[in-house]
Amino acid sequence: MKNVARTIFGSAGGVQRPVIFLIIALIISGIVAPSFLTSRNINALLVSSSFLVIISIGEALVIMTGMIDLGVEGVLAAGGMLVAFLSVMQHMATAIALPVTLVGGLIVGLVVGLLVTKGRIPSFIATLGTYWGFKGIALLFNGGNYISPASGEFRFGGLAGTILGMPTLVVIMVLLVAAAQIVLAYTPVGTWIKAIGSNEMSAKTVGLNIDATKIGVFMVSGLLAAFAGILIAAWQGSMYPTTGGGYSLQAIAAVILGGIPFSGGRGTIIGAAIGALIIGLINDIIVLIGLPSLYEYIFVAIILVIAGLQARAAAGAIVK
Repeated sequence: MKNVARTIFGSAGGVQRPVIFLIIALIISGIVAPSFLTSRNINALLVSSSFLVIISIGEALVIMTGMIDLGVEGVLAAGGMLVAFLSVMQHMATAIALPVTLVGGLIVGLVVGLLVTKGRIPSFIATLGTYWGFKGIALLFNGGNYISPASGEFRFGGLAGTILGMPTLVVIMVLLVAAAQIVLAYTPVGTWIKAIGSNEMSAKTVGLNIDATKIGVFMVSGLLAAFAGILIAAWQGSMYPTTGGGYSLQAIAAVILGGIPFSGGRGTIIGAAIGALIIGLINDIIVLIGLPSLYEYIFVAIILVIAGLQARAAAGAIVK
């Protein structure tokens, strides 16, 4: 029976399980909401899910090393508010505002990585501080108020446009997922990340630079969170300090649903992206069938429980 289940769902850390989960979710969605399967709705789903997919890439890399990043939500909100503040209130050129925001995300990741590796602070505690700290910083940019262009749209609003008829946000999302998957699967960096998550002591014994790798994944996570903040500001045409609420937990759930065990050591970026799409799909269905938005919290809670059960099953498979 176990062999049959493994044949159907694949091994832990593979992409087969999240693909099957996505297919099941698509079938159920098509049944309960026939309008779900229209090209217009699928396109809207991919666009609205692109931000969660992007931050889930960084979250996946962090979790694969056996750590966690709870701060992505705060960095996303602060990054979006920063680029809006620089563009609208400081009249800074887009060519400067965007790099400044991205560098800010890198610096946040660097500081967190140093706190975890050199300060020996558990990643849960360090990134919980990032979460609260940068949610507060996001509120400071405009006294807790949103930032919107006086007229028209943000000068970087083209990021929410189209490329050859395809939404730019979807194109960016696909390129980032593909690039991250290639790095993880076909470069030494990917091997180092998985080795550290599988057995940190063994990785250290063979000469891997544990601290540098950990700092690196936190920097990537911070960069992608800040970039997601820029993209969501472009998409909304304005930026709110509370934007992205719940994204930290949703990103973690997406990673676990994507087949990456919470203990780290294996997994795929594609799987994490699919996990994020499943969560976006659930939110989309809530809207289509006319349920109050408060049901989103209930369904996200269910997703987190499923993610926890999957993580437990993966851990059990390792022991066996």
